[in-house]
Amino acid sequence: MKKIIVLLSLLIITTNIFAFEQSFEPQTDLTVGDKATLKIKADGLTIDNLEEDKLNSLNFGDFELLDIQQGQNGEINFIVSAYKAGKVELLSADIPYTVNGDLKFVKTKALPVEIKSVLDPKKPSQDIYDIKGIFKFGHGILWYLKIILIVLAILILTYFIYRYFKKKTKKITQEEFIRSIPPKEYALSQLENLKTLGLIEKGQIKEYYDKLSDILRFYVSRVYNIEGMEKTTSEFYLLLKEKAPSDFNRQLKEYLGNCDFVKFAKVIPTQENIDEDYQKAKEFINRI
Repeated sequence: MKKIIVLLSLLIITTNIFAFEQSFEPQTDLTVGDKATLKIKADGLTIDNLEEDKLNSLNFGDFELLDIQQGQNGEINFIVSAYKAGKVELLSADIPYTVNGDLKFVKTKALPVEIKSVLDPKKPSQDIYDIKGIFKFGHGILWYLKIILIVLAILILTYFIYRYFKKKTKKITQEEFIRSIPPKEYALSQLENLKTLGLIEKGQIKEYYDKLSDILRFYVSRVYNIEGMEKTTSEFYLLLKEKAPSDFNRQLKEYLGNCDFVKFAKVIPTQENIDEDYQKAKEFINRI
C-alpha cells in the first residue's frame, strides 16, 4: 500500500495535465501537402520551456510535424502537413514542457480532418494538376553557332593576353643583363670584383690572370664588336687590326701575351708585377 502511495505521489509531482485551449487552422479546404497550424495554449507553456528532445517522438497520426513557433497571443503553433488524401485524423499527443524544474504535459485533442487530393477529379488518370505549361528547352543552330564563336573569341583573347603578360614578365638572361650595362662600367666593376675574390692570397695566380685577361678581352670585344673570347692572342690581334689603333692593338697583344705566360707557362710574377698588370688592365679600359 505504501509503495502505491509513493508511486502516486511521484506521478503527481512529475506529471501534470493542465486545461488548455486548442484550435486548428484551417480545418477545411486542405489539400495534400498544405500546411496547417495546431495552436496550443496552457498555463506556463512557452516555446522556451518545451522539452525539445522529447518533441521528436510526437505522433500526430496522418500529420507530419514541420515546425514549432511562438504565437502572437501566447499560444504555441505546431505547423503540420498531411500527405494522405481523404478522411484523416490529427491524433491526440502529449506535449512535454518544464516549469520551475518540473516536467508537465498538456494533452491535445484528436481531430478528424478532410484532406483533398491534388488529382483532378474530372481526370482521374492524370497524375497531378498542371502547375505551369511545359517549357520547351532548345535553340536553333544559329544560337549554338553564336555560343561557339563567343567561346572561341574568349579563348583567343585569353591566349593573346597570356602571351603579352608572359613576354612582359619574361626573365632576361645573364647575357642580356650584362649587355644592358655600359661596357666600361661593367668592365671596371668586374675588376673591382676580382680584388674581392682573394685569388692571389689563396695562391691561385693562374686563375687570377685568366680572369684578368678575360675581363679585358670581353670589354674590347664589346667596344669593337668582335667575337674574341674564344680566340688566341694572335687571332685576337688580327681581328682588331682593322678596327683598333695600331699602337693600342700592339700594346694589348703584348699585355695579353704576358698574361698567357702566367696562365700556360706557369710563370710566377711578383706582387709588384701583379699590381702593375692590374693597373695596366684598368688603363686599357679607360683608353677606349
